[in-house]
Amino acid sequence: MRKRVNGYISPNTETRSSTIHGLGLFAKKNLKKGVVVAGWGGKILTKQEVQKLPKIIGNNYALEVYPGFYLAETKKSEIDASDFINHSCQPNCEIVNTIIMRTKQTIKKDEELTADFSSPHGKKTRCSCGTQGCKIFVQF
Repeated sequence: MRKRVNGYISPNTETRSSTIHGLGLFAKKNLKKGVVVAGWGGKILTKQEVQKLPKIIGNNYALEVYPGFYLAETKKSEIDASDFINHSCQPNCEIVNTIIMRTKQTIKKDEELTADFSSPHGKKTRCSCGTQGCKIFVQF
């Protein structure tokens, strides 16, 4: 279980092994539609600053909050539970106000919480969400 460092995760969620990618965020109990389950924290960085970060952080955990500006951790020790939410081409959660994630449908206990992190500004990456409507390649 990853602890909270900069972000927020609902006490009704926890990190576990994921079939999508490494770790994921899962519901500890049934969650209703519209429940805030995560919020990202970190430092606001420019694209140039993100490119200087260790690849594990810059490629996986930097969230674009405005063209050319990102919310990111600067050290591996700052990565927390909210950073292990995986992408899905058919997500069960939605990102609102750039840094808040809420459920977009009822989530069952033990279900992995996912969001669509694709961006028209990102680099093309092979998707591993495994959903029936998977785009195979998405931009992050």
